[in-house]
Amino acid sequence: MAKSNVNVTAAQGFEQAATAYEQARPSYPTEAIDLIKSLYNKPNRIIDLGAGTGKLTRLLGPINAQEIIAIEPVSKMRENLKNIPLITKIIDGAADQIPFEDSTIDMILCGQSFHWFANHNVLTELNRVLKSSGLLVLLWNIPDNRDNEWAEKISKYIDSFQSNETPRYKTMEWKNVFGNQNLFSSLVYKQFPCKHRVTRYLLIDRILSTSFIAILPSDEKLKLIAEVQNMLENVEAIRDREEFDINYLTDVYWCSPLKSSS
Repeated sequence: MAKSNVNVTAAQGFEQAATAYEQARPSYPTEAIDLIKSLYNKPNRIIDLGAGTGKLTRLLGPINAQEIIAIEPVSKMRENLKNIPLITKIIDGAADQIPFEDSTIDMILCGQSFHWFANHNVLTELNRVLKSSGLLVLLWNIPDNRDNEWAEKISKYIDSFQSNETPRYKTMEWKNVFGNQNLFSSLVYKQFPCKHRVTRYLLIDRILSTSFIAILPSDEKLKLIAEVQNMLENVEAIRDREEFDINYLTDVYWCSPLKSSS
């Protein structure tokens, strides 16, 4: 797969941050997996598209699919996928050229990835490979800082480093591709709360696993780490705790392909 089809920030950032991503990113709550299972009874073939290090992929056993295919364009991320026994095939590929015949996939899942490739060409490709009875499922974990002033302060500080050109879920610009199109049904949405237990070191790694942080020059990253550590030292609620919980919300969207009857 030509790497020119992959966002440069994602390709470079996640190549550098694969280890931090695997160690520090949150998993997905059981309720989200149960929902996915309820939406499709025993799919034959499913794809985790933009599988990363397999944070979502390794949870898909209860779906009872005969084939679980992980597609991921970043080599360092794919290395982690080799450690997940339930994956039947790992593919170096991108969302705009999925190497399967028309109408052969029961379900495509995108965990923390769809915003990177949300365009009409990709939507057309997803429609092509999905069966008429198929399902597209999009998931994101997002920090829930509504009752956590210090976490929100850190999040805003990290956000100050991002470029306006970096695709992000929370802008909701990815949703625009679903407007004025006849490839998929309307999105259905459900949200689940979850908690992620971290140490200060894991929280720093979580920050470093962010694509636009990972590509910063080393001296800028060191300054960022020092600033975040300083912020954490001033948080009374976690001062004497080695571990603490970060609140997340898991957003799940799903829709079905609209296939021509001809």
